[in-house]
Amino acid sequence: MRRASLEQLLAMRRKGRAIVRALDVESGEEILIDPATDLSPLGRAAARALKDDASQRVILDNRVWFLTVYNTPWELVIIGAVHIAQALAQLGADMGFSVRVIDPRGAYAAPERFAGVRVIQSWPDEALAAEPLTARSALIALSHDTKVDDPALVTALRSPAGYIGALGSVRTHARRLTRLGALGFSERELARIHGPVGLGIGARSPAEIAIAILAQLVQLRRGTAQPRIGGVVLAAGLSRRMGRNKLLAELAGKPLLRHAVEAALASRLDPVIVVTGNEEAAIQQALAGLNVIFVHNEHFADGLSTSLQAGIAALPPDCDGALVLLGDMPGITPALIDRTIGAFDPVGNNAICVAARGGKRGHPVLWGRQFFAEIESLSGDTGAQALMARHAAQIAEVEAADDAPFTDIDTPEALAAYVGRTLDKAESP
Repeated sequence: MRRASLEQLLAMRRKGRAIVRALDVESGEEILIDPATDLSPLGRAAARALKDDASQRVILDNRVWFLTVYNTPWELVIIGAVHIAQALAQLGADMGFSVRVIDPRGAYAAPERFAGVRVIQSWPDEALAAEPLTARSALIALSHDTKVDDPALVTALRSPAGYIGALGSVRTHARRLTRLGALGFSERELARIHGPVGLGIGARSPAEIAIAILAQLVQLRRGTAQPRIGGVVLAAGLSRRMGRNKLLAELAGKPLLRHAVEAALASRLDPVIVVTGNEEAAIQQALAGLNVIFVHNEHFADGLSTSLQAGIAALPPDCDGALVLLGDMPGITPALIDRTIGAFDPVGNNAICVAARGGKRGHPVLWGRQFFAEIESLSGDTGAQALMARHAAQIAEVEAADDAPFTDIDTPEALAAYVGRTLDKAESP
């Protein structure tokens, strides 16, 4: 690199500006390009390379150029100097992030707790006004104090921040969205917040949670993010043909319903919502200890559609779709659920994915978010069969290995037959 180019490059870097060096591979000509202002074909190619965050070779007008990207570093802005923040700040710095921790509470924002990391003892809105977020900023709210987290999230939502995340359970996040929605933010704007923050890897310790957060950041930066699909398990019915609540019947030492819910929890579904109605307390007791969200449907006697609507309404706003499971189908496996999620491709016109066997369709069924409004208009006990007929061109069938997609337990005879088949399989060599 020529000295003049190097000096210009360093000056741009000091100003926090991204720049691309274009080198003509044959002639050696070099050009420093500011993609924000250069609208030439080479400038547009430089802008694409900058967006990809990857140096690359391009051919324009029979000239071969190598574009070297000098991007600004990703910034990790941590709100709340808590234990998780200590692990996150250290791991983020090791990954090359520029890290700053913001917390107005002196007991937390002690520099000795964050060796080598910039700690700012200030209210987040003031600190972020002094140093605004950019498209390469990732803001993570960790304080669990609404007076600290909410102003930071408001500022981030009004900024071009490339990533916004917030710690907390699904219920905590739902309350957070309600508060922020009351400030005038739309559902689409609030969907920018990743909450609960991080990939669903079962993280518990501060270091594990920090890894989950950074893993999600890397996934989004590299363009490999998978759709977020929530699970809706319908468990509200009256079980008229069974003579008692079939979901509480024992199968292999545990309630029938628990089989379907455990399969959902072992899959990629995030979160898993269980819709209750009939014998709500007993259903909740049958699932004791499982990480699910219970939603009670007061109108369960009006038909299956009301439970479906209640479950979908409870999903976080950033869910790309809902996978519907029936609580009386114990043969559904995590693998089948994940394969159904894997078939989901709304861009490729696979926006409804349904498990099937030999051309016969059953459950689970995955509905893309674009169908939620139509599901809200359903009534009675027909489920969403009419919608499937209306949108037949967008259905992808996922072939199951057995008859599990349409094997439900509606009668004592069906339960006895299922137990018999299960025992036969277990005893066969």
